[in-house]
Amino acid sequence: MIKKYLNFINEADETGTEGIKSLNPSNYTEIKDEIKSMIEKTIDKSGGEYKTFIESFEKNPEDVKVEGFINDADIYEFYLKFRNDIDEILNNIKFFDESPVTSNAYGLYEYTIKGSEKAFMEVVKML
Repeated sequence: MIKKYLNFINEADETGTEGIKSLNPSNYTEIKDEIKSMIEKTIDKSGGEYKTFIESFEKNPEDVKVEGFINDADIYEFYLKFRNDIDEILNNIKFFDESPVTSNAYGLYEYTIKGSEKAFMEVVKML
C-alpha cells in the first residue's frame, strides 16, 4: 500500500521512532555546516561580512545568491545530498500540507527545487 509522506512521518512518530516536533537549532548539524561553508565561500569570492550576508539573504533571497545554490541543478544535487534533513524540515513547517500550486511549482522537479529553497532558508534562519 502506498502512503502519503505526511502519514508515513506521523505513523513513525506514533510508533516511537524519533521525530521532529520543532525546528531545533541544535539539530541538522551536517546541513548547517554545509550551508555555512557555502556562505563563507560566497563571502570569500565577493567580500562582505557573514552576519550582514545572512541578514541580506533573509530579507531578499531572490537577489542574494549563495555559491553552489544558484541554478536548479545545484539545488537538486543539494537536495539529494541532504534529502532526509530537508524532508524533515519541510514536514515540520507544514510545507507538504500546502498544494504545489501555492509554491508556484507545476511539476515534481520544480516542487523539489522550491522545497529545497524553502528548507535552505529555514536552515539559514538557524545560523
